[in-house]
Amino acid sequence: MRGGAIEIELMTNIKNYVHISSVDVFDDKVFTRDKAIVWKDHMLSSAEKVLNALFAKIDHTSEMTYFVSKSLVDEVSVDAIIGMRKIVKSNTHEVDDPNAFKIAAYLGYWWLRHKPVSIIYSKASSLEEVQILGEHCVREDEQELYELERQKTIWRLKHINELIAVEMVTSYIFDFDNVLCDEKDCKRLKKKSANADFPSFDQMMLTIMQKLTYYFAYRAIAPKVIEHILEGYTFHPAWGLTGSYWNSISENV
Repeated sequence: MRGGAIEIELMTNIKNYVHISSVDVFDDKVFTRDKAIVWKDHMLSSAEKVLNALFAKIDHTSEMTYFVSKSLVDEVSVDAIIGMRKIVKSNTHEVDDPNAFKIAAYLGYWWLRHKPVSIIYSKASSLEEVQILGEHCVREDEQELYELERQKTIWRLKHINELIAVEMVTSYIFDFDNVLCDEKDCKRLKKKSANADFPSFDQMMLTIMQKLTYYFAYRAIAPKVIEHILEGYTFHPAWGLTGSYWNSISENV
């Protein structure tokens, strides 16, 4: 009886001091269920692209697979919408509809929070034992390079959700198949600038993606940080946008 009395008292205190209300998620104008489906499809296609590329390198003897929690993907979408609804409903902003930068930022942030993808390995006792393709045909002088690539693959497996988040947020904004500048433009730029430290725009892209993955894996990230990073990336000379994202109503500062 004593335990029951304590529980009733705690519940009474919670009701007195904690405001509990329902949260609206979907509506018929901005945050529709159809939009949520589109966003979930984008998240899942990004995950599939990254997972397929990574698992193509892994030796089948490692007997590894992955699991994508659809319920957690739903959580990502719902939490992202709740966060964006606060922006739209705020009296201090003039935002009718969150632009693509905000959408990508909130989806990426909550993907990093929920981490919907898990790596499953049945044979190896740890990821450190994972082998990649080519182990049995590597020459002695190539062993060091093979081991380096194997360790990189293991790191990517450990941070698979961060890799997917990078693919997800960047491909939502940029059309990487639409290259605005070619290698001739890169060489022309290097001739004019002594500070061009990259041999090609592809190498510049690789460096940027690696750094973004590092941020997602080891740094505290908020949606507004991801949003500003993506906006800054629009200055990349070779990346075409997937849409006209700079024409939306700006927030008041």
